Amino acid sequence: MDMDRNSDRDSMDPGSFRLGLALEGAGWHPASWLSSSLTEAAEVFSGGYWTNWGRAAASGGIDFVTLEDGLSLQTNRFGTSDQARDRVRGRLDPVVTAALLLATTDIGEVVVSRNVTHTNPFHVAAQMASLAAIGPGRVTWRPQVSADARDAAAVGGPATPRLRPEDVYVPTRIARRLRDLFRDAEDYVRTVRELWRTFPAESLGSGDTFLHRDMVAPLRLTGTERYLAAGPLTVPALSTPRVAVLAHHALEPYRLAAAVADRVFVTPSQEHPVSSLLTAFREIERLTPDAGETEVYADVAVVLGDTDEHAKARLARLDEAAGLAWAPDTHVFVGTADHLGQELARWREQFGLRGVRLRPAVLSDDGDRIVRELVR
Repeated sequence: MDMDRNSDRDSMDPGSFRLGLALEGAGWHPASWLSSSLTEAAEVFSGGYWTNWGRAAASGGIDFVTLEDGLSLQTNRFGTSDQARDRVRGRLDPVVTAALLLATTDIGEVVVSRNVTHTNPFHVAAQMASLAAIGPGRVTWRPQVSADARDAAAVGGPATPRLRPEDVYVPTRIARRLRDLFRDAEDYVRTVRELWRTFPAESLGSGDTFLHRDMVAPLRLTGTERYLAAGPLTVPALSTPRVAVLAHHALEPYRLAAAVADRVFVTPSQEHPVSSLLTAFREIERLTPDAGETEVYADVAVVLGDTDEHAKARLARLDEAAGLAWAPDTHVFVGTADHLGQELARWREQFGLRGVRLRPAVLSDDGDRIVRELVR
């Protein structure tokens, strides 16, 4: 079964099942660069590389792409640098990349990750408002909470609570250690939304009136000790970006999503299937004051092949090249694009998921198969 698409439909149609492609370097597997069709590392840091993928996704029927943020270099070691020389390290700024994709491609939506632990709400609010001016209705912001000490060191920010490697598999430990960071993030998102309201589109005049100054509102918010936000914004919020949260299976990420997000990406696994994640999130949403009904998407890593056996062989080769078994923070689907389509259709029909974000192990292989074989 394939995921039938209508390229002329409204990509934000509430009745549709939406597909997203997670763009990240050469791919999400640690050995993606070694197995990629890329010949020069510099290609990953060129504008053409990202616009080509944006155009391919749009022409192939993908509804949205996501861009990652990071204040420190990627690593395969928990909380420390790995000094790897055979992996992609570094990223283009996601806001700049998003501006490029919005201006030069027809992709329906760009989801932009932005760190909220070590940045200021005013700057992020202005960045997202600027992107929304380039692509009205096509911008979603994903606030990213960081507990990585390397991020704090990179910007000279205050130290944050640190997770230990064993903590990431125990939801109660995540909740206990990172509670303050997630509460800060909730306040941060609310502050950004308030800042967007300080310079609304209606304040721009027409004809002889350039600006209705009485509609531009001052704002001064003292959030946590991490930041001070003052407004109004220096750019108008011509359209309001949506907010999406990637929530691992733990109380605090779920609570953040329920409190401030329009969309949540959940991370299923063998221990925590989609059904249990959805039940847990809806219960937390029910208990969260003033929470609306958040759209739920699944977040899945994929390794695709001509047959299931071919896909398994590809993953084995990737793991061998990386020197470790790939164990991301979510389910890894290994199989054909048709079987993936069947699984996604089952999730949609049984659980009412709004959509899915797919993380291709190797972008040039799995991303290409997603566009050519899954979406048609």
